[in-house]
Amino acid sequence: MNKNIFWINVGFILTFFLSCQPNQKDLVVFAAASLTDVLNEAKTEYELKYSEKIRYHFGGSQALAVELSKGSPGDVFISAGKPPMDYLSGKASAKVEGITNITSNSLVLVTKDQNLELIDHSSLIGLDTLAIADPNLAPAGVYAEDFLVNTGLWPLLEDKLILSGDVRAALNYVKSGNVDAAIVYLTDGLAEPDLQIKDIIPPDSYPTISYPAAVVSDGINILKARKFVDFLRSSEVNQIFYSYGFR
Repeated sequence: MNKNIFWINVGFILTFFLSCQPNQKDLVVFAAASLTDVLNEAKTEYELKYSEKIRYHFGGSQALAVELSKGSPGDVFISAGKPPMDYLSGKASAKVEGITNITSNSLVLVTKDQNLELIDHSSLIGLDTLAIADPNLAPAGVYAEDFLVNTGLWPLLEDKLILSGDVRAALNYVKSGNVDAAIVYLTDGLAEPDLQIKDIIPPDSYPTISYPAAVVSDGINILKARKFVDFLRSSEVNQIFYSYGFR
């Protein structure tokens, strides 16, 4: 093979390969799974406005906090609930700055079966299976556990609980028919029109569900990260949050 052709081919392959790799300048945002839909819409607005790319990593907030504390590269952390943010801010390996609450949520029960008689929270006793996010991995599970404990339902339902990696996985268990019902955030229930939302969980049975956002101090895009967090607090993004049921 002609050497010139060989090096041209090598150059073409390298250029193609590198073009497929994520740009290190892209803003990397670790965010709670319950924010998937609303943040994807906010991403579209942000990228159009600033001509900057965002890459999301969604999951259970506690699991994400652990990932960041172990050195996973990220620029912004948005948690469902305060404990995962507190966990991360207490780690020397991944400091955060500028913690600010951007929105809030509430708990509901969702089911696929229209024939289930679920009049109030005590009706959960009649379920065969109930999905919640694993409290060790996601705040949605902690809030669900608080509700069940504070209403005296935990010992009655503990053996019927199916734990999931995050709140979206619990929702999918209902969609697939693998469980009777799931305790999820209101916003997740609203995203699934085929499911029945049962607003039977007393709001005073669990702590306020806030969503703190923060800049990861040792991220490589700290200025962009600060700008993105400010963007999330803007009136235009607040309208997006409201349209998905956040408050």
